[in-house]
Amino acid sequence: MFGRAVSVPLFWVIEEGVAPRYHEILSRHNMVFHRPLVVTGGSATAQLAEETFTGLPTVAVRSNSIKEVERVKSEARQIGADLLIGFGGGKVIDTAKMAATELNLPFLSMPTATSNDALASPVAVIDFGEYVKSMGATAPLGVIADLSLLRSQPKAQFLAGIGDLFSNMSALMDWKLASEKGYERLDPVAAYLSRNAVENLLRAIESGEDLHPVVVEGLIVSGVAMILAGNSRPCSGAEHLISHALDLMESHSLHGLQVGLASFFTLRLHGCEYQTYQRLLSGVGFPSCWQALGITDSQFMEAVKYAPKTRSGRYTVLSEIDPLVLEEAYYEVYGVGSCGDGERL
Repeated sequence: MFGRAVSVPLFWVIEEGVAPRYHEILSRHNMVFHRPLVVTGGSATAQLAEETFTGLPTVAVRSNSIKEVERVKSEARQIGADLLIGFGGGKVIDTAKMAATELNLPFLSMPTATSNDALASPVAVIDFGEYVKSMGATAPLGVIADLSLLRSQPKAQFLAGIGDLFSNMSALMDWKLASEKGYERLDPVAAYLSRNAVENLLRAIESGEDLHPVVVEGLIVSGVAMILAGNSRPCSGAEHLISHALDLMESHSLHGLQVGLASFFTLRLHGCEYQTYQRLLSGVGFPSCWQALGITDSQFMEAVKYAPKTRSGRYTVLSEIDPLVLEEAYYEVYGVGSCGDGERL
């Protein structure tokens, strides 16, 4: 028999007040590290890191740029680090993840925000200045998510995590389409995990459950789905390409908000029911139109037309849709009255 080896998180712990017990959790899983380096973010996150990791060296990064990756690598080499801990939001975790990958060091993910699925994915989004690139990276050895910290994240970041998780719906439709057209193979196990993660989210919204642990676990499972698939297909389709195109414009918003909102449009292009999802997510404060993100109709349509160029070779519904349908679909999904009186995010 032939098989393939994959590296997935060995554990994830999602509890209240769990961050200061990181050492105990690692020991419980027979992991001992002597020189961890904590990679953290701006002033508020850096202060949290000092309180959580007493006595451990830390390095605060300002962005997910390649320069910051190199700075983390330099700090890690200087202290002889044997573990990198990413403690912060998506950009912090991506920076730590990329540095750990290039140094061939283990990486522990400890998110303080759940704005996207970076916390457990095998991908790091790195800014090279003139362009931003999604790069393959080593998955974390584990994820420790402190719900008491995550509950205090800004509302927009929490909603962005909901949007990124919801976008699995659209991504799976595109993956199925590409498979049916013979462009690539759909991995049924990875697809099942991705679908299960988003369905758990929708059920939790319907039943009025506490969404914080559901979102965290869903984003982690989405990361595992990508690891098993060997690419981002289980969680990234046309909606992500639209978001990438928006990121190239002056007006853009959080990744998770963009992909979640774009998913209503791409599901409509697939001929799928989207109105129920739109109403369901709106009930927890998720935006229903682009104006809520400061993005105009024309900017969105420009992004839709440019989207396929952001990742050549990725077959999605945008690869075959009649351009004349796009404007019609836009006004159907985001038309007059779709914004309601929601706040600007």
